[in-house]
Amino acid sequence: MEKILTYPNKKLLQISGVVRDFSDPLLIETIEKLKKIVEAKNIKGLSAIQIGVPLRVIVYKDENQNFKTLINPAIFGKSSKIIDSLESDESLPNIKVKVKRNETIKVMYQDLEKNDNFLTLSGDEAIFLQRKIDMIYGAYLFDKLNKKEQKEFFKSYGSYEDACPTYFIKDKILTALRFALVIHTLFLILSLFFNFAKFIQIYNLTIFIIEFLWLIFYAIYAKYETTKYKN
Repeated sequence: MEKILTYPNKKLLQISGVVRDFSDPLLIETIEKLKKIVEAKNIKGLSAIQIGVPLRVIVYKDENQNFKTLINPAIFGKSSKIIDSLESDESLPNIKVKVKRNETIKVMYQDLEKNDNFLTLSGDEAIFLQRKIDMIYGAYLFDKLNKKEQKEFFKSYGSYEDACPTYFIKDKILTALRFALVIHTLFLILSLFFNFAKFIQIYNLTIFIIEFLWLIFYAIYAKYETTKYKN
């Protein structure tokens, strides 16, 4: 039986692909595996990515304990009422996180016959599907936390080692370079009208060289960072 991937497995960060071939043996096999795991572990349901298959598929048991298979599910409507939800998940064992959820959602999905279907859900089932649909896009409970709460979470439970970050150092370098260029341009304009900015004219070449070297450094580091996280 397939194992449920748990935090901090980097595969959980993948964004699952849209299912296009509904006769694909991998799709059929994945759905059957998910059903067996849900039965064996007596749980509500799973997203395919939780067993390492990056397909937009969710299998779960509804309120009547009947299996439902949602292919390419998407939330297209949400209630304005937000509720606090204390949640855990099979991929985050022994961890409970308080997050905010929409009380009611409308979900569009396809079945194995490629028919479009719609669900309107409230309460626990709505919360469950919001969490599983988040997983399809590589998002987890800790992504719902503010920065301070995330810091505490990662301090307590660790973080994804060498995982692709949500921001890049190269972006900060580029932002700083843009800021420096704007300031440089501003001083050059001011130097045409005010004596206090004449030192800019004197050191203009030096400043230009520094900015040019900065740009080269950015290009080299950006290539390094892109190569590091491309997989």
